[in-house]
Amino acid sequence: MEAKSTDLDPDETLRIIEDYKPLDLEAATMLLALGRGIRARYPEWRHLFDGDGGDENLKDYPIEENPELTIRSVLSNPLLYHEGWGVGSFKHSQTYSGGLSRGYVRNFATLQSLGFCGFSPFTLPRLVEIAEGIPFIELTDWSHERLYELKGRVVAVGVKAMTGFDMPVFDKRRFQHGAADAATFSARFADGEPAYRRRFLAIYDA
Repeated sequence: MEAKSTDLDPDETLRIIEDYKPLDLEAATMLLALGRGIRARYPEWRHLFDGDGGDENLKDYPIEENPELTIRSVLSNPLLYHEGWGVGSFKHSQTYSGGLSRGYVRNFATLQSLGFCGFSPFTLPRLVEIAEGIPFIELTDWSHERLYELKGRVVAVGVKAMTGFDMPVFDKRRFQHGAADAATFSARFADGEPAYRRRFLAIYDA
């Protein structure tokens, strides 16, 4: 699905998802471009399925990117990524309770703006309950590498069981990375969180 770099507008996305976190703006902006391409190609489509919640359910985030997290804090808290890991403070924002709720809104609002109804089976309470019961410590023995490999293994086994196909497993990559070359990406998303937040708040100043 092709799109022009000039169609990637973080300010438009900010107004749609009402969030100013850079990673969420980047992902939603790319989703907006993808969704427009799908809408143009399939104008009658209504429902789109995605994998929102899969990273949270299987704890598939690089712990090293956050100095406040350790492998023990991640594996010892079954719902850490679902509920947010701030203690006694608004760690994410005063709008969203945690990263997962922001992710839900990011995808839902973006798709809704294009006339789609988005849904992820990973958000079903039963799926979250199953994820909460996964014996992560026993499966990984406190190993970062085993934890990061787990999601791919689980999904590949499930696909094999349901379809008979051997699904290739790749290293984790964020949705928005690789959707544009590095120079284009840097140019379209040059601002940081403080600038995005000021523009977000300016929407309501009037």
